[in-house]
Amino acid sequence: MAKGDKHNWIRSNLTVGIGIPIPILNEEILQYTTVKDEDIYAPIVDYSKDESDILGEVNYAQLKSGKIEIKGKEVPSASLSSYAKAKEITEILKNWIRSGDFLLGESVQLLPSVDSNISFKPLKERPIE
Repeated sequence: MAKGDKHNWIRSNLTVGIGIPIPILNEEILQYTTVKDEDIYAPIVDYSKDESDILGEVNYAQLKSGKIEIKGKEVPSASLSSYAKAKEITEILKNWIRSGDFLLGESVQLLPSVDSNISFKPLKERPIE
């Protein structure tokens, strides 16, 4: 926006990634970890308003393609994480496990479940003063 516009807005994002090793202890756990990108869906959310709108839903394969369709219009998409970096970290972790430098133990704390009644609200944008 040009200087002197009625509203100047700061737009920023904060993203936190959590890497969690999943020990494959049985066939059931293996089955849950072999889900394909086209089977994992995420909502397309418009956070630009006080009440966030869900504009649609796309799968991870569509997101990774570099473009998605929103309301009939093709828009670019990009990952917030690096698949290449994740593979690199996986190799490091695998080597630590094989060499005995990383041991799996009991959970320190479980992540909250859907039944925990924890909900998140979008942040409101604040004008620059």
